[in-house]
Amino acid sequence: MSYKVRIRSSIRRRVVAWNLPDFVFVEVFLRLEQELGKNASTWLVRASWPFDGMVYNFSMVDPNNRLVEHFFSFHIMYHSDEETLLVVNCSHVELGL
Repeated sequence: MSYKVRIRSSIRRRVVAWNLPDFVFVEVFLRLEQELGKNASTWLVRASWPFDGMVYNFSMVDPNNRLVEHFFSFHIMYHSDEETLLVVNCSHVELGL
């Protein structure tokens, strides 16, 4: 089942504040809006950390520095219309050698 994905403006501002490389920045929103929206049941997991609820996690290697990997976690809620996923919180960790 496909879902519309609605990202709160506060979440968009937080992602912008992470100052990600352009490729990674674009990929974050593509994954949220396309990958998650098309097949949420595949990607959402029940978790208590970093957020209690349904979480969409993914990581990617920084194309500008292959020794750096970005890890993302997005807290997702189902909207009452049962056709929309709401992105309500997020976190980012950058690990490198």
